[in-house]
Amino acid sequence: MSSGQTWRPFTSDTDAWLGVDFMEPVRITSVATKGYIEDDNSVSYATSYYVSKSGDGVNFEYYTESGNIVLFSTDTSSQASDAEYVDTQSLDLYTRHMRLHFQSWVNDISVRFEVYGCDDVRSTCSGYDENDHIEGWYTGYPTGNANTLEDIYCIDVHPERTIEDCYSDMGIEDGTISDSQMSASSENSGTETAANGRLNGGDPWVAATNDLNQWLQIDFEDFVTISRVATQTTNSKAVTEFQLEYGFDGSTFYSYYQVYTATATPNSVTYNDLTIPIRARYLRFIPTAWSGNIGMRVETYGCSFGKANNTCDEIGDAGETDGWMTNWVYCRNVGSGVVPCSTALGMESGLINDADLTASSYKTDYDGYQPQHGRLNVVSDTFSDSCWVTDTTDTDQYLQINLGTPAYVSKIAIQGSPGGSDYRTETYYVMYSLDGSSYTTYEEDGSSKLFTGNTDATTAVSSTIFTPFKALYVRINPQSWNTYPAIRAEVYGCDYGLSGCPEWYSDGFTTPGMYRLALPNTGNAYDHVYCPMDQLTNGVASCKDYHDNGQTTDGLYWIKPSGSAGLAIYCDFDTSEFVNDVILMEVGHDYENETHVSGTQYTGAGSYSVDVTYAYASASELSNLAQSSLRCEQLLYYSCSDTYIYDSTPTQYTWWVDGSGSQMTSFPGAASSDSGCFCGQNGNCVGGVETALCNCDQNLVPSRDGGYIVDKSVLPVSAFYAGEFDQSSDYASHTIGKLRCYDADPSTIPTSCQDAADSFGHSTDGYYFIDPDGSGALDPCKVYCDFSSVKNAVVTKFEHDWDSVTIQGITGSGKYGLEVNYNGVSLAQIESLMAGALRCEQYIEFQCYLGTRLRRSNRAWWAARDGTKKEYWGGATDQTDKCGCGVLGACLDASYGCHCDSQDDLHTLHDSGYLTDIDSLPVSQIRFGDTGGSKSATVLLGDLKCYHQTSSKMYESCYHMKNDGVTTDGDYFVDPDGTSSGQDAFLVSCDLSHNDTHVKQMFGHDSETRIHVTGFDVAGSYARDVNYDASWEQFEAHFSLYNYQECEQYIKYECYESKLLDSDTGWWVSRTGETMRYWGGGSPDQLSCSCGVDGSCTGGSSDMCHCDARDSTWATDEGYLFNNTYLPVAQIRLGDTDSGEGYVTLGQVVCYITTRKYANTCKM
Repeated sequence: MSSGQTWRPFTSDTDAWLGVDFMEPVRITSVATKGYIEDDNSVSYATSYYVSKSGDGVNFEYYTESGNIVLFSTDTSSQASDAEYVDTQSLDLYTRHMRLHFQSWVNDISVRFEVYGCDDVRSTCSGYDENDHIEGWYTGYPTGNANTLEDIYCIDVHPERTIEDCYSDMGIEDGTISDSQMSASSENSGTETAANGRLNGGDPWVAATNDLNQWLQIDFEDFVTISRVATQTTNSKAVTEFQLEYGFDGSTFYSYYQVYTATATPNSVTYNDLTIPIRARYLRFIPTAWSGNIGMRVETYGCSFGKANNTCDEIGDAGETDGWMTNWVYCRNVGSGVVPCSTALGMESGLINDADLTASSYKTDYDGYQPQHGRLNVVSDTFSDSCWVTDTTDTDQYLQINLGTPAYVSKIAIQGSPGGSDYRTETYYVMYSLDGSSYTTYEEDGSSKLFTGNTDATTAVSSTIFTPFKALYVRINPQSWNTYPAIRAEVYGCDYGLSGCPEWYSDGFTTPGMYRLALPNTGNAYDHVYCPMDQLTNGVASCKDYHDNGQTTDGLYWIKPSGSAGLAIYCDFDTSEFVNDVILMEVGHDYENETHVSGTQYTGAGSYSVDVTYAYASASELSNLAQSSLRCEQLLYYSCSDTYIYDSTPTQYTWWVDGSGSQMTSFPGAASSDSGCFCGQNGNCVGGVETALCNCDQNLVPSRDGGYIVDKSVLPVSAFYAGEFDQSSDYASHTIGKLRCYDADPSTIPTSCQDAADSFGHSTDGYYFIDPDGSGALDPCKVYCDFSSVKNAVVTKFEHDWDSVTIQGITGSGKYGLEVNYNGVSLAQIESLMAGALRCEQYIEFQCYLGTRLRRSNRAWWAARDGTKKEYWGGATDQTDKCGCGVLGACLDASYGCHCDSQDDLHTLHDSGYLTDIDSLPVSQIRFGDTGGSKSATVLLGDLKCYHQTSSKMYESCYHMKNDGVTTDGDYFVDPDGTSSGQDAFLVSCDLSHNDTHVKQMFGHDSETRIHVTGFDVAGSYARDVNYDASWEQFEAHFSLYNYQECEQYIKYECYESKLLDSDTGWWVSRTGETMRYWGGGSPDQLSCSCGVDGSCTGGSSDMCHCDARDSTWATDEGYLFNNTYLPVAQIRLGDTDSGEGYVTLGQVVCYITTRKYANTCKM
């Protein structure tokens, strides 16, 4: 205070305060303030201020005397005449944190101050009780010796005032802690066990090995608070540094943040206080440094857990009763579903609607003073001074809040007007009611409690309800105010706590509507649930029943399926997931994320286990829901490495449990009544043992089993068990998806995408709920219907659960396998929906790196839908045992049938194309290997697409459509040789309005984008196979049309220091497999690009292409290819891009079709 400097706020207003943290509670007897001389010799000083106190530095309350807030007024006359005058104000205050809140001043707030008092030293913790102290460390005389000060850790739970010391020894030295409660990571001998590690005992605990993995553990068999530890050494066995770990369940431990030191002097005791005491059941001493051998004797100090806990769950674990925590959270239902009860109930968030805020009156001269503006911390965008303000200034006014559903109220916070009017409420009563007509005033100690409100308009002041009350309506009734009573408020507490609609009904609530329930298995979360009070006896069985009765609002509804006592379920009445009308019921649980498992403690069958806890309901209740639904599904995967589902005997080590509690012998994909997995039924499990039932059986490489469970009679998954982890390297994981159930009116469900268009008039692309066989044995399923892409066909798309997979380090043919799950659509359903398709296709690509082989030595293959091994790849057929390049005879190594079977160990190579055999599709499994060492491979697998004709007539070409009066451009299926024989129909694009005499028919492919080429030095070492929507045989049928047609295909190469045709560096391959060594616009006879025809190439007349000059500038060779005998381009080959680079672009095949030849008119 004697300093020549001063404190001054940025803005001198009544929100300014100056505070101090004394670091521990102290007693304050007076406060002195002094002003400051300005440069013009005037004096700035404070003339009045409030004092506030806090135990935690967060929640402050004003200093009061006789229940009234004290405004301290300084001696203004003395300060005005003497700039160094010290004004002293007396008070009696116990606190750690203190603030001065300045209310008036001269010139500016400018203050120097001092605080006088003494340490708050008592003999015991209970001596601090009268001063509302909080839990923490204090200075006292616990031994009774007034000359010996010690630190005492005290627990204070307001308002019960259960003050107790928390530094008592906890029974290690005196044997209260039994031998069985002490354990260790290792023990040196029978006389140096964990039980010997007691302070002042004989031999200490000594570890068998000296490393950083040792620990000494104490199990207190109950939750305790630990505030101090003591350690003791012996000769040559001394821990000199250690850390602490603590836990609640004996398996998971948490590191305490401090590192402690201890003396190495034999038999000396080192005491260490914990800055933040530990609350736990288990405590571990972790040696981090030692002298000689690791050895120690210990004691712990603290107290019983009491109510001084961090969360409501902890107070529940401690077996206490309802009450306030030291962090000022009220806990309800302690001992049965304990919940925190100090949550904001919805004023600030808007959960409480404007219509639920009413008042006795409101000031009408400003629209911002209506009751809906009485929300804590909310300022209207329209009204800067928005809050509730009364119209009359008497003590009968109130702001009324309708909570929506009954709730417990534990705290109220208010503030005044925000816009400068300084309207505020200084004191108030609280009233509450369950029926809205009879109100009770909240009391403490037998009389109405007068709560302290605001001393400024903007600071929120919270008031605790020490005995929370149950209410539907809350009124805040101002008793004193500044100018006008004004309030912005929040109400805190928790919901009523009823877990079902029948409980509300029993409490007298008989009107159907939304009620708030404490939903099971949600961590005591509350939510609004529709309760059909008029139908509770018989119950509403499903979301569909609600929908049939006119309900359309999504939300939680109380249903009662057959055999169920009732449960809350979320009804998505018209889920956006589907275009047609489908009701979705989805239930989550606690194991939705992939869960990893390892550890040799799980050697025995089913020795690892988890119970699946679902939100809102038990597994048995959800089993009733599943069996009453039209369709249900749940994903279940088990990924493994050297762990079994079945061994060779076969003994089952891993299984799941169904909704009724029965152990399942099958995994998804196999029939529920069978044993094993999908691969076992097909005889193609990855392990290579014919008798293997699952991929994970007798297999040392990473594998996976599972898929979608669609048998409603066994859903949901209620538990999962695993075993056979007999080595430390064994590991596995399980993934359990949400339970998803669907309902719909069966009469509105189409049997296919085609039926959706023809019978129901659907034309919107999206997901549809389809029942493949109507009322037959197959359940409905989810497929994607595309009505817009093709003009005369509908596309049905079946998606699956992975797009690509990459492996490395797995040797041997087909040693890695991955099944394909079509997102809950069974292979039987797919087969049914494929029937009658014009075409089905599935893209597949193999990428190999550093010499991984594909078909060579039968390294990779795929399985048909019936599990049959297929030894050809995309772009080839079942009889070839080749890839697409092998059919052309154009693979990088002509002696093999795939690019990846070549001797190229430098580049990433690709074999790709479409699989189109309807009798084999879809792909049910892929198998590959040969990725030992640094080799790797990737398989890409597209969705299955099937095309079904929607028009009654199939045309030979786009020109035939034009002649028949079709005028809409777009993609169409055409069949040049007729539907009764020859090749199947294929997809083209039609420009029907090209001109009066011609149509333009185009063939698309997968290489139409600009493709970068680099890193391929040898001539033709880069190969790009081009995959079209038509096969080579279908192209031949097209070119055999009796109509006259001219076809072309654009091709371009952009180069930088890269040759094109020179030295046979690059070429293209025709559909007939011939090597074509000329380029677009060039001459087949001259083997040139377009510039070679007229001798205009950059390098001179001897070059045939611009790129052949290999200039260090970008050049381009481009043009059209025309010969129908060779079109389309089936493959592009390039090289000379090791130091250089290039870009290749290939256009669609474009054919101009008419009935006879017209001179120079086809492109006009």
